[in-house]
Amino acid sequence: MDEFSGNRAETRPKPGERPRFVRFVVGFALALLAGSPGLASDHGAPAADHAAPPPPTEAAPKPPPPPASKAERPPPPKLNGPVAAATPRPRLRWIVDPMTGRAFGGYDPVAYFLEGRPTLGDPDRQFDWQGATWLFQDDGTLAAFRDAPDVYAPRFGGRCAFAASQGRAVEGSPQLFLIHRGRLLFFADPTARAAFLLDPDRLLAEAERRWPKILADLP
Repeated sequence: MDEFSGNRAETRPKPGERPRFVRFVVGFALALLAGSPGLASDHGAPAADHAAPPPPTEAAPKPPPPPASKAERPPPPKLNGPVAAATPRPRLRWIVDPMTGRAFGGYDPVAYFLEGRPTLGDPDRQFDWQGATWLFQDDGTLAAFRDAPDVYAPRFGGRCAFAASQGRAVEGSPQLFLIHRGRLLFFADPTARAAFLLDPDRLLAEAERRWPKILADLP
């Protein structure tokens, strides 16, 4: 009994000292808390590994591509063929009636040479040449014109011969005419005809020289 009592007495804790079992449990719990981040966070300590991720940020929209400069655009294709070809001008542009298409009011161009005066043609005797309809008083004048239209047609497209010598395109009158050097010439008014007669050879040559430029500039 005395030995047993002595052993029991040795195992009793000293005053103010925790029993061994309590110290073991406390030490084990502290070790668990120190080694487990999850447990530490449960007790209010922030755990770095389990911190909440930052909210996702929206990606900034990409700026639109800059517009292509004029220098970067390919040049337009070059046209070739009938579409690109310039419309050829007729060799002569005759003065015609826009309603009927008749040249110079329907006067017979050959009659100037045969009768020396303006003579209206017959609507039943007509001949189409260079975009105009020419009328004739009989079958003989029609045949003569058809065989040699450049000989009988008025020069300068029926425009005033004196104005042509000045480099101008002025409509001539079939009532005011002159046959000079085998050419039928029309004039805008009596004054122009009289001025031309003062020096017909020189003025005719000047009109012939200027006519290609006048014809090219006609609308």
